[in-house]
Amino acid sequence: MQRKFRVFVFASILIFSLLILRIFSLQVIKGDYYFRLSDNNRIRVLRLRAPRGLIYDRNGELLVENKPSYTVSILPFEFEPTQENILAVARLVDVPPESILAKLETKRVNDYTPIPIKRRVPLRLVHEIGEQSADFPGVVYEVEPMRLYPYNELACHIIGYTGEISAPELRETYKLGRRAGDIVGKQGVEKIYDGKLRGRDGASYLEVRANGEVVGPARDKREIPPIAGADLFLTIDLWTQAMAESVFAWVENGVLIAMDPTTGEILASVSKPNFDLNIFSGPISPKTWKRLSDRKTHPMFNRAIQGNYPPASTIKLVTGAIALQERIINKHSFQEQPCTGSIWYGDREFFCWLRKGHGALDFLDAMATSCDVYFYQLGMKIGLDSWIDYMKRCHFGEKTGVMLAPEAAGFVPTRNFYNDRFGPRGWGRGVILNLCIGQGEILVTPLQMATIVSAFANGGKLLKPKVVKRLVPPDGATVEFPTVVRDELPFDKEVIEDVVEGMVRVVNSDIGTGKSAAVPGITVAGKTGTAQNPTGENHAWFIGFAPVDDPKIAIVVLLEHGGSGSLAAWVAGEFLRRYFGAL
Repeated sequence: MQRKFRVFVFASILIFSLLILRIFSLQVIKGDYYFRLSDNNRIRVLRLRAPRGLIYDRNGELLVENKPSYTVSILPFEFEPTQENILAVARLVDVPPESILAKLETKRVNDYTPIPIKRRVPLRLVHEIGEQSADFPGVVYEVEPMRLYPYNELACHIIGYTGEISAPELRETYKLGRRAGDIVGKQGVEKIYDGKLRGRDGASYLEVRANGEVVGPARDKREIPPIAGADLFLTIDLWTQAMAESVFAWVENGVLIAMDPTTGEILASVSKPNFDLNIFSGPISPKTWKRLSDRKTHPMFNRAIQGNYPPASTIKLVTGAIALQERIINKHSFQEQPCTGSIWYGDREFFCWLRKGHGALDFLDAMATSCDVYFYQLGMKIGLDSWIDYMKRCHFGEKTGVMLAPEAAGFVPTRNFYNDRFGPRGWGRGVILNLCIGQGEILVTPLQMATIVSAFANGGKLLKPKVVKRLVPPDGATVEFPTVVRDELPFDKEVIEDVVEGMVRVVNSDIGTGKSAAVPGITVAGKTGTAQNPTGENHAWFIGFAPVDDPKIAIVVLLEHGGSGSLAAWVAGEFLRRYFGAL
């Protein structure tokens, strides 16, 4: 009996020692860990979405604002993904069960991060979830700021839109703090400046019972307020943009860009067809998405920066400047062969746009009439290599650097290009005749032409175009975006002045191809172009600026399938007459 008693005592001491050690481990060694676990069971953390920064025009007119919306989400640590529970939630929010399952599997970050199931739900559903929280454990609602675009499609390609982060975007930006279900910028400045616009999320804490029923705010937790994103002030002028949209209302496919030639600031930019930004503030129907993704019209394609087009006769500004710079001609020079409607080079006949011919012309009148035969002869004298070199020095074939994406670079063909494409003996020197008048393989974007015509307007400075004027964070430390000079045109001041004199004749002389761009009381300089299009009607160009003696605005008009540059000049004239108040 005594021995049994000793064994019992020893066993009791051992058991109690083990219990004490276990309690010590739970309470002391791992106390913080289990306290956090119990806190997580007791406290529900609600993410307070930071409102995105607002977007204004250059004068402080509101272009993009926020309004509150409700999102239904699932908390993984409270929600048991049984078939019964998923079906109940699916009926509640009117979402297919398979969609909920897919989101639970692909968008889970951790047990305590809500997974959005349906955004922009009505207020009655929010009340229903609040009243029946015990019946839907783990189903919560969140208040999210939603973008509102009061001017619908105005400047849609510049402003851009927002949407839920995609899987590829999440992989790229996860280290920056992005999470599944986040709303991010998808296009335009909404995308480029997403990191500045999005702000910093806050958090609120609710105390809940074991069954998920909300008791109320957690008394021992202080709410962390969200910090709003920075506000953006664009270079866009609301009045100018609205006027450009109005002038372009009848255009099906095309571009209109208005730029300050002294700063590179884009005052207005229209790309047609366009789209209503508010489409993305709610669920998109299959019919709407089909229209937005139409491969023929491409309404979401920003033609101003993404479209590659032959520049046609607008490139004669540069061809003429090269000839003047190389002292091949002066502004009063005639060519050896007057324009009779065509010219022979080797065994091929190159035609002028005016088949009856322009006769004998000096440089200024050749610019005014856009005589191809005159410029063919300039191209022969300049030569392919020299022409390509000057084009590169004018930064054709390069992106302008505007803070919008994606931007096309255009294309300037080289000898290597022709050798690779046709073989060393498969092409001749005659390619320069097409290139020097903006046909053939050369491609430009409308924004590139806006920077070139601005450079001729401001005396030779190639400016980096910009769409954001300043950024204002919540702390008020304003960040200004200064004018950036990329380079200088490779032409003397006198050469630029001679080219501009020719541009003035284009618009203001009786023989000018751009007469319809004239503005009473304002001297406009410009150049028309008609780009050959193998798939349909020719594209119509006009580039110009005004007033000549004190440039305030540069303009580029491109009309896809517009037929003739004179129509583009008429559109530019309509815009300029309204801009300068001549109507």
